Amino acid sequence: MSQSDQANRPTQEEAIAAIDELIAEGQLQEAEQAIEEALETHGSDDTLLVLRAELALEGGDTQECVFAVQDALKRVESDEARAQLLAFEGYAHYEADAFDEARAAFNAAVRADGELWTAVVGRAMVHESLGFFRAALLDIARAIELDGEEAQPYAIRGNIMLTSGNAAQAEPDFRKAVELDPSDEESRLTLARILSLAKKSSEAIEVLEPLVDEGEDPDVIAPAALLRSQLSLTLGSTAAASEDAQRAIELWPDKPWGFLQLAACHLTAARGEDAIVALKTAEDLAGDIRDVPDIYALRASAYDMLEKPEKARALREEAEGSPRLPGVVYGEVLNPVRNIPINPNKPIDVRGLLSELFGHPSKAPAGYEKAIRDVVDRLPEIVAQNPGVGRIQIELPQVEGMSGPPRSLIVQVNQPQQGQAPKSEA
Repeated sequence: MSQSDQANRPTQEEAIAAIDELIAEGQLQEAEQAIEEALETHGSDDTLLVLRAELALEGGDTQECVFAVQDALKRVESDEARAQLLAFEGYAHYEADAFDEARAAFNAAVRADGELWTAVVGRAMVHESLGFFRAALLDIARAIELDGEEAQPYAIRGNIMLTSGNAAQAEPDFRKAVELDPSDEESRLTLARILSLAKKSSEAIEVLEPLVDEGEDPDVIAPAALLRSQLSLTLGSTAAASEDAQRAIELWPDKPWGFLQLAACHLTAARGEDAIVALKTAEDLAGDIRDVPDIYALRASAYDMLEKPEKARALREEAEGSPRLPGVVYGEVLNPVRNIPINPNKPIDVRGLLSELFGHPSKAPAGYEKAIRDVVDRLPEIVAQNPGVGRIQIELPQVEGMSGPPRSLIVQVNQPQQGQAPKSEA
């Protein structure tokens, strides 16, 4: 290399600064090339080796990240760099759902540097995913001790509280998460859901406003719009509710949820015919009306409004299982009507069960749905033959395509009063 080339060559500090700028601008391929050139020019350097692993993780190539970490661990000198690399490896395994490997990497990172915030938070995420909530809470407390101005630990702790059924305890954490990071869309939506269920409708609407109006992720904004629409209905603002239902339709044009909410708005405004039109679109998008039983209930209400009680009665009798829209609006953890059947005479959600087992009812093996329905149809007979039974457990056959371990259908039996037919609930 000539003296002129050496003079024009960027220093190591200049090269690192340029790489950081490329990463910040999202020019990952250019950054990768710059890192390789810098390593060739300046030799192994802790900062460059850490950047290479970080870049692989940023680019979503988890396997390449692990390779980069393993290579760099043979060459770095400082414990700080070693800890950062191990933390990146932990996140790579976490993204690949390899939680045991992720936990081992984060443990090693914390051993190398007990004050590395990213490693402590990463381990908390893994512990949460594994259901080790006590360990996760210890990690979160440590992360907040290290840096109490970061939103993520509060959001993780809030989610743990929700999973444990403690929405009231989760609320302060989500408030803090949104305060520290107003752009955290998922925490903002969760906070609004909690406030809504706590009957704090006006505050929930206020929390939702920047999300619905300026948010970026359609899969967060759409349920936020649906939630605000429902809250507006409770406050008597039908026009505002309809606007948000339309907003959800714009974001999710191929899903039935916005049309269901729009139908609810029409019903509130006593526009039965308009509700039926919206429900027809929802049914077309659902593919099978049985997978969105809300349509039965809303359509029945529309026919009642149009003074067609026989049609309304037939629809209510045909409905099966629990409504789906509340699970979309509030999330399944906070769903206020989870497992509450639309039709008390058909409480067991067979289609929902098939979705849980196979991902979608259409993926169930031929005859599987009929076999379950045959058992469900026999439940009144089974209850009658076993007076006083409180619970019935039916083992479901394990077949190809089912996810998870063998399952059982647990039926909680509500014993009838004298003179009434027995009823059961899933």
